Amino acid sequence: MHPNGEKVIVVMGPTGVGKSSFIQDSVPSSLRIKIKVGDSLKSETNEVQSVSWITEDGTAVKLVDTPGFDDSRAGMTDARVLKMIATFLTNEHGKKSPLAGLIYVHRISDTRMGGSLQRNLRIFQKICGPISLKNVVIVTTMWDMVIPEEGLRHEQELRSGQTMFKPLLDEGATMMPHKRTPKSAADVINHLLGKDATMTQIVRELMQEGKALESTAAGSELINDLQARLQKINNERETSKVEIGEIAQTEIVEEMRTMEQTMAGLLQELAELKRGIRVPMESDPPPYESTNFPIPETKCIGHCVKFLRLVKASKSTIPPAHPKISSLAASRANQLADAVEGSVKNVQRGLSILRLTLNSGNMHALQQFVKGDPPPHSFTQGIWTKAQTDMEITSNDIGDVLSMYPKPGIINRFFGGAAVRQFETSNEILESIRVITTDMRTMADWWRPVIHALGNVEDATHRMSGGTGFDDSTVKITLRRVICALESYCEAYATCQDDILKAAEGMPVQYFRIQE
Repeated sequence: MHPNGEKVIVVMGPTGVGKSSFIQDSVPSSLRIKIKVGDSLKSETNEVQSVSWITEDGTAVKLVDTPGFDDSRAGMTDARVLKMIATFLTNEHGKKSPLAGLIYVHRISDTRMGGSLQRNLRIFQKICGPISLKNVVIVTTMWDMVIPEEGLRHEQELRSGQTMFKPLLDEGATMMPHKRTPKSAADVINHLLGKDATMTQIVRELMQEGKALESTAAGSELINDLQARLQKINNERETSKVEIGEIAQTEIVEEMRTMEQTMAGLLQELAELKRGIRVPMESDPPPYESTNFPIPETKCIGHCVKFLRLVKASKSTIPPAHPKISSLAASRANQLADAVEGSVKNVQRGLSILRLTLNSGNMHALQQFVKGDPPPHSFTQGIWTKAQTDMEITSNDIGDVLSMYPKPGIINRFFGGAAVRQFETSNEILESIRVITTDMRTMADWWRPVIHALGNVEDATHRMSGGTGFDDSTVKITLRRVICALESYCEAYATCQDDILKAAEGMPVQYFRIQE
């Protein structure tokens, strides 16, 4: 990195509007071969990419290309795009690279905003926030595709339309044309390099206010959009159900299957957004020993899902005389899903306080955190300890049931193969529960060093109770380590409840009620 820091300019906009072409025209000729430009509306950018150079006056510039919020390629969801952009912006801020500005690219021929164009612009506005709009240039492209008079008329429509760019221009944004020449691109870059550095709203929300990604203005905008699309598709699905029998059934069934696949994709996108991103601190935390705060295991949820699928697939072979073998264990898994969902939300609230505390050095905020009732760390470890105890009880109960069975050979001889299958299925379920119990014990153990570290922080707050801030480097280092650990926990278990409920679809309701 340049000793004085690079001036960063981020290029955003829908797919196929000419972002990569603009960047190619902006950089020195020796760098243009590194930039891939597409000839169609298909995106050539599948991640946040940057190119850096030094201007003639010695200014270090980094120009950043980003995917659009309408990418149709598999896996390139709007949630993933937002996470990539948010991760880049927070990391750059953490490295003290000044954000000179943002460029929003738009085709001069598009004077009406369709659904995807509106979504791109709304999310862009929420990422920037009102304060950063003075550092925004709206670059119009593809002027060679319209006659000059038509282009000027379109430009005026874009400037004056309330649903177009007038609200941004009124807040200080600038509109400039790119005529596919290095000079017109350089005019845009030089305009932004002359601006004072800015901080986007999403960076301020994530790093200074301690918000989760889904709670930022951009995240909320995307969640509302996803939920609206889900509701629309669900309404269409309900209508299609009514129509079955009125027209060709196979046609309706295929249509409904497509709708369900779309809904599943939107639900996955919502879950991805809820997992959020790992936000860096003002300075990178020092490395810590893996024995202190290892990455939390996620095998427990996978084993719970596998167990529920096993119960669902074998419910016809479960001995009807012993409903605890299936229903008691299934209810425990359901209870765990609800409890972990609550713990993640609780820890996320605690993370917001800890991030603010570390960045501001506010001792009062830290004292309020450690006095929480219940403290997020204790509440969460208690969940895993209780889940472990409950599963151990369930395991013992089912073991007692199976102990009443004779040996498989005797079962087969006197009761036949069906009884043997019942015994084998029940035994497989028991082994699955024992594996889950071990996983829960591992997670309860994972929390112990985290809780110990927070106890040390609490002791430090008592020692420093006379002041309003803290300079103890040990406290700062410990907080950074704890924050990293809690972030990894939320990332690992944010979709716990969704995964469990999806695996349990189609299971009888009574399987989730404790059988006394």
